[in-house]
Amino acid sequence: MRAGGRCELCNRDLGWTSEYSKHHRRPRGMGGTKATWVNAVSNLLLVCGTGVTGCHGMIESQRAIAYERGWLVRTGFAPNEVPVLLHGARLVYLDDDGRYAEGSP
Repeated sequence: MRAGGRCELCNRDLGWTSEYSKHHRRPRGMGGTKATWVNAVSNLLLVCGTGVTGCHGMIESQRAIAYERGWLVRTGFAPNEVPVLLHGARLVYLDDDGRYAEGSP
């Protein structure tokens, strides 16, 4: 697995017993979607917390920062084309094979 059991934002070891979430970078929207990209690996981040706690809660409560850092992706953009700030230090692209890439696709 790409994240190695660690939060992709703060690098916290999740230990698989902690609260963690698969965060959708480009939100599914109210009522969901049948679009294939919604559960693509490039659209998902493994983060600590829930929608209101930990890094997942921070993404939801500080959306402007989340867009700047690639943790959220605006409508009209493909998640694999928007870099992510990983562990607060490194910009990477996420591919659909579950890997990090340094350069754009």
